[in-house]
Amino acid sequence: MRKVMKKAGVLVLAAALMTGGLLGCAKEEGKEGGASPSAAPIGSDITKEKPIEISWLSFDFPEKDGNLVQTWMEQKFNVKITNMRIDRSNWRDQLNIRLATNDVPDVWLLWGVADVEAYSKQGLLTELPIDEIKAELPELAQFIDSSDPDAWNNGKIGGKNYGVPITNLDGIYPVSPVYNGKWLEAIGYKEPPKTLAELEDVLYKFRNNDPDGNGKKDTYGLTIKGKSNLGDAAPAIFGAFGIHPMYWQPNANGKLEYGMTTEQAREGFRLLNKWFKDGVLDPEFITADGKKEEFVNGIVGMSDTSWTYIRPNGSTTQLAEKKGFNVVTGKALEGPSGPGKLLAYGLTSNYIGMGIDVEKDPAKKKKIYEILRSFYSDKDSMLFSQFGEEGVHYTMENGKPVAKKEYQPKEEQTKLGLGNYYGLFSRKTLDFEKVLYNDEDLAYRKQASEGVELLIDKVKFSIPSLANYPDLKNMEKEYFIKFITGDVDLNQGFDQFVDKWKKAGGQVVTDEANQLYEQNRKN
Repeated sequence: MRKVMKKAGVLVLAAALMTGGLLGCAKEEGKEGGASPSAAPIGSDITKEKPIEISWLSFDFPEKDGNLVQTWMEQKFNVKITNMRIDRSNWRDQLNIRLATNDVPDVWLLWGVADVEAYSKQGLLTELPIDEIKAELPELAQFIDSSDPDAWNNGKIGGKNYGVPITNLDGIYPVSPVYNGKWLEAIGYKEPPKTLAELEDVLYKFRNNDPDGNGKKDTYGLTIKGKSNLGDAAPAIFGAFGIHPMYWQPNANGKLEYGMTTEQAREGFRLLNKWFKDGVLDPEFITADGKKEEFVNGIVGMSDTSWTYIRPNGSTTQLAEKKGFNVVTGKALEGPSGPGKLLAYGLTSNYIGMGIDVEKDPAKKKKIYEILRSFYSDKDSMLFSQFGEEGVHYTMENGKPVAKKEYQPKEEQTKLGLGNYYGLFSRKTLDFEKVLYNDEDLAYRKQASEGVELLIDKVKFSIPSLANYPDLKNMEKEYFIKFITGDVDLNQGFDQFVDKWKKAGGQVVTDEANQLYEQNRKN
């Protein structure tokens, strides 16, 4: 654990730090290579060199030291792990107390770019140059370079990098439009709509043609998370115009534009406004806190969601089956200018940082990279960190690890150190997915993703000036709703919104976003 001179400002951390989403999971059979493919037997003397001491901060911590995975790591890598235990329910409060006493972890889970920015600016994180990460973690580098190379830029602060991306594998697959298969059949469709015009026909028939056969006009085409998350609002509709209102994308001149200020957004809102006036869009969308519930409960016939929920073994699929209908997955909708796009969340959300003392200890930094690479690229290391010892804690059935009954409860796994506390990288490579996912689910994902162009937000990095304009987001949400309901018209009213948004700070934010975007790509 790091003991250093107290730094000014350690106690003052940004109260508005954004907590990153839960770590995404994905898996597949691994390549041989990377770190040593198998652990030395626990209790063996693998070296006479003094172990490197590493303090470790992550979530779902084991209650006791000397647990199974910790002991295995210490034997395998010749290290001594000190577990830093912080409860997720008040993570930052507890961490601030530790930092105030100069207790800084060597391996540090960072909940998103806001954490990277806050702690790097306090001088608590070691710089981790991209080229260094690529050299030490080549398998991770190859995956990012081939899937979403802009992801390297998302964690940079002032042109410097302080975190290793914890890749969210689900983020490179589309948020797909899905339909009530029973309703589609009832209105005469044998396959999901492929164009905006077909979609409109489907949605109007979902509203007007009694698709559930109960003799009542109580069904709608779609709804929107008007209350909780406009970032997920109508992605397939806006994607047909090539944008999403809450995403930044380059325009024809290569300059970033905020989606809600574009002409494509105006046209998307125009369509949603028409559907709202005609009663096709659920009028309760303004206060809706979810979409899955309305979809599986037979209120609306269209939704959109991540593949993990609508795969054959996904929760939405199973709920729909209990309600008596099948989920039909569609592709991007062709819009006025040609093929559309589907929203994807992108590879980055959380990061692994290294505390500032690691900067002074090249051997420790090298060892941390070695451990991370082993979890990321070596199948045996991945299996041990997630499932324990084969034959003792799990068995292999049809090539898949299955925990023994007594070790299936999460609390039993946590006691052993299994899961995310040490194995932050263990489920983050496509190479292990065949081991960890059902073959049927993977086949579904491949089919749902084929031929789909993804729409990924180009600005997931920090824009410092945003903090100076906290009212921008409230303005966006207000007008988002009013454009759809018709309280603000989409001719002069939309132009006035764009002008107001720019004058309220949007132009400053746009200029800085473009400046940082170019700077990050050059560094």
